[in-house]
Amino acid sequence: MTVNAIPFAKPFFFDEDIESIKDRIEEVLRSGWLTDGPVVRQFEEEFACFVGTKYTIGVNSCTAALHATLLALGLRRGDEVIVPSDTFVATANAALYVSAKPVFADSDPQTFNISVSDIERRITKKTKAIIVVHLGGNPCDMKEIQEIAEDHKLILIEDCAHAHGAKYKEMNCGGVGAVGCFSFYPTKVMTSAEGGMVTTDDYKLATKIKMIKNHGRAVYGPAEIFEVGYNYRLTDVHAVIGLAQLKHLNEFIKHRNSVARFYDDELSKVGWLRPQKIREGNSSSYYAYIAKLEDYAPIGRDELASKLKEKGIGTSILYHPVHLQPFYVRQLGFQSEVLPVAEDLGRRTIALPMYNNLSFEEAKRVVETIKQVAQEIPSARIATGLRV
Repeated sequence: MTVNAIPFAKPFFFDEDIESIKDRIEEVLRSGWLTDGPVVRQFEEEFACFVGTKYTIGVNSCTAALHATLLALGLRRGDEVIVPSDTFVATANAALYVSAKPVFADSDPQTFNISVSDIERRITKKTKAIIVVHLGGNPCDMKEIQEIAEDHKLILIEDCAHAHGAKYKEMNCGGVGAVGCFSFYPTKVMTSAEGGMVTTDDYKLATKIKMIKNHGRAVYGPAEIFEVGYNYRLTDVHAVIGLAQLKHLNEFIKHRNSVARFYDDELSKVGWLRPQKIREGNSSSYYAYIAKLEDYAPIGRDELASKLKEKGIGTSILYHPVHLQPFYVRQLGFQSEVLPVAEDLGRRTIALPMYNNLSFEEAKRVVETIKQVAQEIPSARIATGLRV
């Protein structure tokens, strides 16, 4: 990277928060209780208030949140879970962890989220749950998906790894389906360095997940084991960081939306980059600003990413379709061209820099560099739309 490089994503902390975090971590270290203690309880309570659910369970990752949720729901071998292919592999892997089968659904070509019609097409007698992913922080079509889930008596799970504070029709993502699973990885809208959270209104489910994350015990020490459990506990040190970030979450989302509007306006002048569509009435958290290169783009996605990197602009393609990953092709026998939209998005979408302290000067440089790259394409290619 160059000296003045603009990364795709990075964590951000206010100076005063860094000092506060250091002080409170010292308190935790001196307290003698370092994990799943009083600071985690505070983090859970404040996050529950933010999302609007009755119960939250702090865990050490969103992957742990998904796995513990499927375990608590009793999924097992022979069951099927519908998941989008355009997602991080952990969404699908969670089904494999409980010996269930992930059934991949195609994407919506405008929102890039899971396709409602394709969900319905893939339901069988073995289907037990649907996991939706609010890709980039863009809320899925939850009303329609909820109706499908209710009609077929399926559990609806929200993978909210990107969706802290995203809203579907004024409802916070993570509080719409039966369960929400969040990530606090460093690149997310808010971070605790590592960590995750489960949100739900279901007392029995919350109680089971609490035991699963603690080796199947309801309490600490030589207690009875009620479930197959794991060490999925969240530490108080991580919770200190999460609390510091949570108090700024609305501010972070407001800034990201402002940057996204700037990108929208400027990229409309580029013409061949089409941003992810946010449905009317919804609000994205803009974990990522995702755009798709049109068919007539003068350059391919990978070449664009490479040339932007050369000029100090970090980007991401986010995800290759999971159903085409070598492991899934080998284990489950998936072949190319079975999910045409997801595969097209995997070839032609790019995520531009987006983080909590991204300045408008930096965002302007991102757009100007994209325009510069396009201008450097030989005129013959621009005229014909050919790519190399």
